[in-house]
Amino acid sequence: MKKTLSFARSFLLRPSEAADASARPDAWRPALVLYALLALAQLVESWANPLAFLDPNAPAPLPHRAGFWLAVLLWEPVLMAMSVAFTVVVLDWMSAGWLPLKTAAATLWAAVPAALAAYYASRPAADRSWFVGLLAAWTALTAVQAARVPRGRWRPVAVFLLGMSAIQLVGLAAEFLLVLPSRSMHVFYAYSIVLLVWVAACFGAGMRRLKISPSAARAVLAFVFALIASSVVPFLAYFLGLMPRAVLKVVLYV
Repeated sequence: MKKTLSFARSFLLRPSEAADASARPDAWRPALVLYALLALAQLVESWANPLAFLDPNAPAPLPHRAGFWLAVLLWEPVLMAMSVAFTVVVLDWMSAGWLPLKTAAATLWAAVPAALAAYYASRPAADRSWFVGLLAAWTALTAVQAARVPRGRWRPVAVFLLGMSAIQLVGLAAEFLLVLPSRSMHVFYAYSIVLLVWVAACFGAGMRRLKISPSAARAVLAFVFALIASSVVPFLAYFLGLMPRAVLKVVLYV
């Protein structure tokens, strides 16, 4: 437990030290503990729905049984794995080369699944074959790029991303201490921006320390593009019939 607390503290205060810790062979254990705590905390938050006041016109959530919440919990590591994969792939792509060209290509890569999801959402009766075909082509290109990533990069990046759960846990605590008492949309937006900047800055500093990215700016750009692609995954899973609509609503809230 002491090792997990020390690991978490490094992410909150010293990203460079967190990067050094993430490179150690035994870093998996505290990273997974932090991630498990975050997943459970987010599940409890979804069940309690404390931020319902942000959208007063939203319908009241229906009561769900334990099996439903188990399904939500089981989707969490799947989505996290996709997030890690996207981050590693884009980080490797952005690590070298002319930055404007790399950024433009990464923007197009992130825009493709988002555009597909937006189009299919606006036209649910459209033929799904082209949607599946384009998504399969995009996935194949991503897999090709993933195969080019050196094996040594996957583990430290994955551990670091899991370790950043410490920042999100602090963010959840801040949500209850600041957002809920104020019941203010402005406070919620300010809190969300601060949390996102904190996480992105920590990631950029960590990747530079690990020498996976030549600069923090490139790492932050990669993180943002991967975040955009990851945020679309639940929609794509729903459109493909893999994720129930009720689970989608909870996953998006988390």
